[in-house]
Amino acid sequence: MDGECPHRSSPADAPSYDVDFYADAFILDPLPHYAAMRALGPVVWLPRHRNYAATRYAEVREILRDWRHYSSAHGVAADDAGCAFLKGNTLASDPPIHDEMRVAMGQPLLPGSLRAIRDQVEEAAAALIDDLVARRSFDGIADLARVLPLTIVTRLVGLPEDGRDNMLNWAAAAFDIIGVQNERGRNGIESIKEMRHWINTSATPARLKANSWTARIHDLVKTGAIAAEIAPLLIRDYINPSLDTTISATGELIYQLGRNPDQWQLLRRRPELIPNAVNEAVRLGSPIRSFSRTVTQDCSLSGTSLPAGSRIMVLFASANRDERKFENPDSFDVTRPGSDQVGFGHGIHMCVGMHLARLEMEALLRALIARVDAIEVGEPSIALNNTIHAFASLPVSVRPFASAVAAVPESAAPVKAI
Repeated sequence: MDGECPHRSSPADAPSYDVDFYADAFILDPLPHYAAMRALGPVVWLPRHRNYAATRYAEVREILRDWRHYSSAHGVAADDAGCAFLKGNTLASDPPIHDEMRVAMGQPLLPGSLRAIRDQVEEAAAALIDDLVARRSFDGIADLARVLPLTIVTRLVGLPEDGRDNMLNWAAAAFDIIGVQNERGRNGIESIKEMRHWINTSATPARLKANSWTARIHDLVKTGAIAAEIAPLLIRDYINPSLDTTISATGELIYQLGRNPDQWQLLRRRPELIPNAVNEAVRLGSPIRSFSRTVTQDCSLSGTSLPAGSRIMVLFASANRDERKFENPDSFDVTRPGSDQVGFGHGIHMCVGMHLARLEMEALLRALIARVDAIEVGEPSIALNNTIHAFASLPVSVRPFASAVAAVPESAAPVKAI
């Protein structure tokens, strides 16, 4: 493949799995592939991409904990071209620069900071569910999963209107590049070039929303807390990962609740299980299929020799269904203890926006529990993206409580933006 390092030859001690991880057919039906790769071993060789791949939970966690042996600084895409193009942002960095960037962008996303907007998120979720209850049937992605991120996150990020309108497309493009430079990846590069030009020419301090996340970045530059050249990278980081993962996990949550009415009724009776339900949706949905790491020195992972300079793909989606870790791994179980899933990552690169994602998803669940007796879902269509696993659409119908119907006017109030 173009852009691959020529020294990556087929290894002798890793089983080979000859499949294009980024082909439409794989994306549309990935679970049999993950199971087959896990059965082959904890580390497999993907000859189509000339990369290793960690398939099981224990090995994925080990890689994510050890940034010294498994570096992000060379990029996290599955080919050299994608790694080079996206190199330098928070995701594609190691300490100490990673820590500096993470502190700079992460403060508004910490649980303590998010408490200030909790009531507003709850109100927005309630208004949204009121509207959907009045409609009875809707698209679980366009009409539900995307609404809070697009009305809340885009306002918090604080871009001018033309930037907010493009955030979803730019985010999808970045995740396409994080795969390989197939047609989706190549198109993604052109979209991100447009985004970078827009940031440099239009995301100026005067045009950003006051007291927003992006305005805060420019304030940090003014005070000397961060270097000026870091600011555009951090603004890109707010744009790219802040929408898709939450939308993906929310779509999976609604799908699983519709597919498992017993779990929905259990959740209604025991709302203290709401955080578990969110964890299960993230585990089963695994919004990020894979990021890669570069091996910094010769080492061995569960008996497989990994030479320095080789690349290993970290298969979050496979690890989250590893039968060695999870009992009945393909089942949605809101009583499953703990939050050991790696859908939000692990280690220093754990998802910086996971607390906001949980806040939004838990608010939606509380609003649904208060209003909806039953959820039914149809067959979803799968979005074709190299890295994000998500539904493009999901038919949903809800049966509200009689009291909820009486409480909702014919034309429910629109969702308030923050």
